[in-house]
Amino acid sequence: MNDLSAIEEIRNRNSQVYETLFHDHYHPLVRFAEGMIFDPQLAEDLVQGLFIHLWENAGKINIKSSLKAYLFMAVRNRCLNSLKEVKIRDKNELLYLEGMLNSDSDEEIDPVLLDKLNSSLTKLPEKMVEIVKLKYLENRKLRDIALQLNISENTVKTQLLRSKHKLRKLLQIAPMLMVFIK
Repeated sequence: MNDLSAIEEIRNRNSQVYETLFHDHYHPLVRFAEGMIFDPQLAEDLVQGLFIHLWENAGKINIKSSLKAYLFMAVRNRCLNSLKEVKIRDKNELLYLEGMLNSDSDEEIDPVLLDKLNSSLTKLPEKMVEIVKLKYLENRKLRDIALQLNISENTVKTQLLRSKHKLRKLLQIAPMLMVFIK
C-alpha cells in the first residue's frame, strides 16, 4: 500500500492500516527520538503522541513527501519542542536560584534546587568546594579567600576556574546550577 492510500485509509478510520503503520514505524521512531532526547520513556511518549495525533487529525494532515519522512520529521519536531521546554524550565529554575543566592532576603531556597546544588558540590574536591562556597555563597574577595586559606590568590583563581569547568560538565545533568558559571 502506498503512502497516499494509507493516509486515506486512516482518514476513513481503517484501524488495521493504522495498526500496521504503527507496528512498522513505532520502534524505529522511538530509537530516533531516544537519540535526540536520551530519555527512553519520554521518547516513547512522544512517538505515541504522534500516532494519536495522526489518528485524530488524519483529515487535516497534508503529507508532501513520503509518510515515513513525515513521521520522522514530526518526531524530530516533537523532540525539539520537548528540549525547548526543558531548557525553559531549567532556565527558570536557574533564574530563581540566582535571585535567591543574590538577594538579601531571608526567604528559603527551594529545597529541590538546594539539594541539586549541594549534590553537585559534593562531586568537587573538598578544598575546591570550600573556595567555591567562600566566593559565590559568601561573596568573599579573592584576596580574603587566599588569606583565610593560607594560599595564593593565583591558587584561588585556578581552583575557581577548575571548579567552573567541572561544574559545566555537571550542568549537562543539572543546568540550573549555572549560577557558578559567571
